Amino acid sequence: MLVLILMWTAIYNSGSGIIKGFSLNEMITYVLVGNIFAAIIRNFLPSGVSRDINSGRLSMFLVKPISYIKYTFMNEIGRVGFITLSTIGTLGIILFFFLDRVVLNTDWRYIVLIICMLFLALIIELLLGFLVGTIAFWTEEVDGVLFSADRIKRFFAGGYFPLSLLPVTLATISTYLPFAYSFFVPAQLYLKKIDLQAGIIGLGIQLVWIVLLSTILSMVWKKGLKRYEATGS
Repeated sequence: MLVLILMWTAIYNSGSGIIKGFSLNEMITYVLVGNIFAAIIRNFLPSGVSRDINSGRLSMFLVKPISYIKYTFMNEIGRVGFITLSTIGTLGIILFFFLDRVVLNTDWRYIVLIICMLFLALIIELLLGFLVGTIAFWTEEVDGVLFSADRIKRFFAGGYFPLSLLPVTLATISTYLPFAYSFFVPAQLYLKKIDLQAGIIGLGIQLVWIVLLSTILSMVWKKGLKRYEATGS
């Protein structure tokens, strides 16, 4: 994150004061608050699920009266709690050194909308993470897939740069994908570059994705269990 801030500072110092509607202070704020939002919904489900499948640990849950999916979701939320707080603490230190550059938004309507969006984004991230982890049903080597999926998600979330810098068509498509609502859209709401109505529409898109991903996960899980061999220790 610090590298991104320094990079954008250098770009603005050598060129125009406004890039695609972003001033330097707005770009720094975008990087800072966007990374805080991403840290809040961060999870490690893909590696955990794939490890349970490849090691055979999943078998323990299949013979018990407990839903592995629900258990994993609840366990993950608790497990990442401390890590998330630590990450936010680290980001807070960096934020402290750029307080004079940060744009403040104290409008409670936007804050409430952002909180709702991040909650739905957390659910989407858990569903996506679990789906990626189920790849282990079909292959034992999942590290490359996990790495690629993480990079793709971060790109379409706007983690490397605002999606508004992309060509119009690609930027429009990205708003209909679930990734943008974990970084780009809530950061845009914070900066008031999109209005409340657009944010509410975004919540609707998130709900559609939650239903769609839940359905896909249910189907993939059933197919994966048919292939499960429990060859681990």
